[in-house]
Amino acid sequence: MNTLNRVYFIFGLFIITACGGGGGGGGSSSDSGSGSGYGTSSSNTPPTITNSSLNVSVAENQTSAFTIVASDANGDTLTYSISGTDASFFQVSTSGVVTFITAPDFENPSDADANNIYLVTATVSDGMETDSENFTVTVTNDTSDDITTEAYDGVYISSGPIQGATVCVEVTRHTCTGAQYTTTTAQDGTFSLTVDSGTTDIVIRGEGGFDPVTNLQFDDVYTFALGQPVTDQNFVVSPLSSMPYARETGTYEQLKSRLGIDSSFMIRFDNPYSNLDSAIYNKAAVVNAQLMVLYKILIDLHPTFTVGNGQYYLATDVFKERSENETSLGDTAFIKDLYTNSIQDTLSLSSQQLIDLSAGTSAYMQKMYANSSNSLSHFTKAGVEELVQLMKSVVDGTSTSAEIDKLTFNTIDWINENTSWAGGTITDNESSLKTTNYSLSNNGNSNYVVDNVNASTTEFIIYVKEGDVIQFDATSSVTSSHPFKMSTVQNATSSDAGKIGTNEGWNENTLTLTVGANTPDTIYPYCDFHSGMYTNGKIVKVTSYDMSQIDVTNASSALQVKGTVSSGPFKGASGYTYKVYLTSQGGSEHTHEFYEYPGLTFYMTADQGYHGAMSSSDDSMFKPKSHYASSDDGGSSGY
Repeated sequence: MNTLNRVYFIFGLFIITACGGGGGGGGSSSDSGSGSGYGTSSSNTPPTITNSSLNVSVAENQTSAFTIVASDANGDTLTYSISGTDASFFQVSTSGVVTFITAPDFENPSDADANNIYLVTATVSDGMETDSENFTVTVTNDTSDDITTEAYDGVYISSGPIQGATVCVEVTRHTCTGAQYTTTTAQDGTFSLTVDSGTTDIVIRGEGGFDPVTNLQFDDVYTFALGQPVTDQNFVVSPLSSMPYARETGTYEQLKSRLGIDSSFMIRFDNPYSNLDSAIYNKAAVVNAQLMVLYKILIDLHPTFTVGNGQYYLATDVFKERSENETSLGDTAFIKDLYTNSIQDTLSLSSQQLIDLSAGTSAYMQKMYANSSNSLSHFTKAGVEELVQLMKSVVDGTSTSAEIDKLTFNTIDWINENTSWAGGTITDNESSLKTTNYSLSNNGNSNYVVDNVNASTTEFIIYVKEGDVIQFDATSSVTSSHPFKMSTVQNATSSDAGKIGTNEGWNENTLTLTVGANTPDTIYPYCDFHSGMYTNGKIVKVTSYDMSQIDVTNASSALQVKGTVSSGPFKGASGYTYKVYLTSQGGSEHTHEFYEYPGLTFYMTADQGYHGAMSSSDDSMFKPKSHYASSDDGGSSGY
């Protein structure tokens, strides 16, 4: 076949094939690319995610999440991806393994709604088609790393329970600023502070709040801290319990010794306000309030003192050894030392300013007491407000001697008249200083014996002034057989008209004479049954005392005086002062006058005795009387 014919033949075959040659209607194909007939075409099945569960739970602190399980009928290579709400926290490998980028923390969830349930969408692709499913990954708690907590329970007090105070674990010394753990006190001052377990070497601090009794508001300068708190029992944060921490040294045993607090009282654990009827608890409550007032005075008087300075100087002087073991915070020697050590160098006080500060402050401290009527709340309020202002006026030179003397010698009047006192009637806890006791017995119906002096044969005179209280301590024979009475008539009998009674200050039942304006200038004691038993004795009312009328001959040994020093460096020292003499002892000595005994001068030798002690000494008590006698001067005892 020639070439041309071969071309025609091939062309003809092409035409036949194109027309479907031999068939009627032609071949078939599908949308999927599969079919029959001549030649080939592709067909693709989408991949499928086949996980048996779409809700996965995994423990915290690990990165594993889940694996995307997928199949493809065509055996195509699959690729994986994730999306959805919380997808940013995950990554997926080429084999479909889904992991957390950062291991999750159950205690600090990162998912969008912070509930430890992460929402992601997993997608698989074969390059042409995809399949997607929504997965939830729930993070569960691994208890091995759980943070446990513990509670510090206690009460925050000063003048009483402090409400609304911030209590914290101190981070910055002397403040709760920046503290991680804080709470607030209830109306009764109680609190519970929760911290992470294992938090050690902490300091619990309280600051601010208010006294619910007086509504006295405490700013952040009123802040006290307790070192060594415990979790196994309630503790007390107070001005008293803060002393060792404020000074950074000293023990609670030493603190109790310095302040006269009973050794059985636990300063860190006993709330003194829980039992004010107990003398032991009552003393601790008063000390707390006194420390609060003293601290506020120091802070306000010194121009640069902060919390730390004020508390340090106060604690340091509290821990100092006291002369004669004196422990009262109202002790003038203590107050004088406190001012001298803390502010004298800075303020350059004159000797008179120092006297006025110590006298006024100690007088106020001496009058503070605690009772169920919340007296300490009112004492504290008046102290941190009006007393502080008066002490500031002493420093700036605007105070008057009259006001300082009123505060020093008539403290209760000053409180009632010069402060916002709203605590009701104030009980004078130093009323005993105005009382002089005289022993009273008898020698049959012959004579009375007063302080071992025969009042019938001796011109025995007791001198008194308004405000004094004379108490006759009688033996039973006096009260039963020789009724002791008072008259304006000398050597009176029951028939005389001069008998005095309650209107003149005499109480027959208690044998007590309270000298007032209605008390006669001269009074003669007598026996209601027998005349002549007090013939030469009398009680004389004076405005001041005359040394020449006092027996200085027989009272030549050391005495103690119950009263208040009226002048000099220890002005305001109130209590028992010893050793004193009615005559000069020569050598190195100094003189004293007492507010209760105007006109009398007492002598004290140098470096001997004490001013204003809380307790009496063994020395004989001074009494303003004309005769001192030995025990046998009165004759034999009575019935």
